[in-house]
Amino acid sequence: MSGRWLGLLGDALAQHVEKKSLGSLTEHFDLERSSAFTIYSCCWGAFGLRPWLNFLNRNFPGSSWQAICQKVVMQQLAWNPTVYLPTFYGFNGLYRGQDVDALIAKVRSEYVSCLLYIWKVWIPMSIGIFAFVPARHQVAANFLGNLLWNTLLSLFYNERRIE
Repeated sequence: MSGRWLGLLGDALAQHVEKKSLGSLTEHFDLERSSAFTIYSCCWGAFGLRPWLNFLNRNFPGSSWQAICQKVVMQQLAWNPTVYLPTFYGFNGLYRGQDVDALIAKVRSEYVSCLLYIWKVWIPMSIGIFAFVPARHQVAANFLGNLLWNTLLSLFYNERRIE
């Protein structure tokens, strides 16, 4: 399954989990929400993830523990907080019609929690991918990890908060 469908599948699973937990499987499927995840996932894979992994493997070649640690630190402490998370929130908010003030408020209220969530999920997965998956297959391995991640991120981002 190509990466472009994993955003859709991850969000569809998240919507199913939400509906089931609310006891309302009759609620409609949010196509706008899923299209935002699908488009972002496609663009991220082609223009974000693939070039980033190529950069990491070029600058920190091999699978020694030192190279693995360098790649994980760069991905989790540099890339995810400064590129991935801001572009995810920006794209999803603007695509779904959120005004800039509401988008900024959402980022301010969720950024740290979401970043910690990323680290809980992706640090172990990144270590496994960089340690055991050949560089030429790391994008595909990340796409498989993204199926789980897209489901979790969709649940986090779209959580119905009582205010």
